[in-house]
Amino acid sequence: MRGMPGMIALVPLAAAIAARPPATWPANETRTPVTVRSVNSTGSDLKVPLCPAPLRDSLARDGIATEHEKGVTPASIQSTVPALMTERAIQAAGVTHIGNFNVIVMAMVNRKGLPQNVCLRKSSGYGLDASAAKAVEQYRFDAAKKDGKPVRMRVAVDVRFVSPKPPPIGMPATGEPPR
Repeated sequence: MRGMPGMIALVPLAAAIAARPPATWPANETRTPVTVRSVNSTGSDLKVPLCPAPLRDSLARDGIATEHEKGVTPASIQSTVPALMTERAIQAAGVTHIGNFNVIVMAMVNRKGLPQNVCLRKSSGYGLDASAAKAVEQYRFDAAKKDGKPVRMRVAVDVRFVSPKPPPIGMPATGEPPR
């Protein structure tokens, strides 16, 4: 088709879509993700600081490695401590019909594998944010490594909570049996 005036080359739509970067491609991304607290946050939840947005870590710039840097092996969890489900979350699960909650906490893992500067990335409220942060502060990690030497790295930890008394399926919020 090349060199023929008036001819249009047809490209399959799937090939055309695959050829261009997605709308969230980093070079095109201009939005800054912001952590928002749950409307159900308690006083203890409010004591957990929100993570700054955006995080632009760089080993060369600020001494904090990212997993995308050449020669870096990411930090990994060595041991965990269970985060305790709060009574408020259990009660809310029965009323709202939500039996599962998750909180995302970020922590700076130092060269010894200890978490520092714990902050909140995703909130669930009901005291679960504080419970997750308290648990992650007690985690132990294998430190990240750059060419075999320990380095600091920020990690995200997804802490999941499952209600011990999940709400029955089909039950209205009032607790009356379905008709």
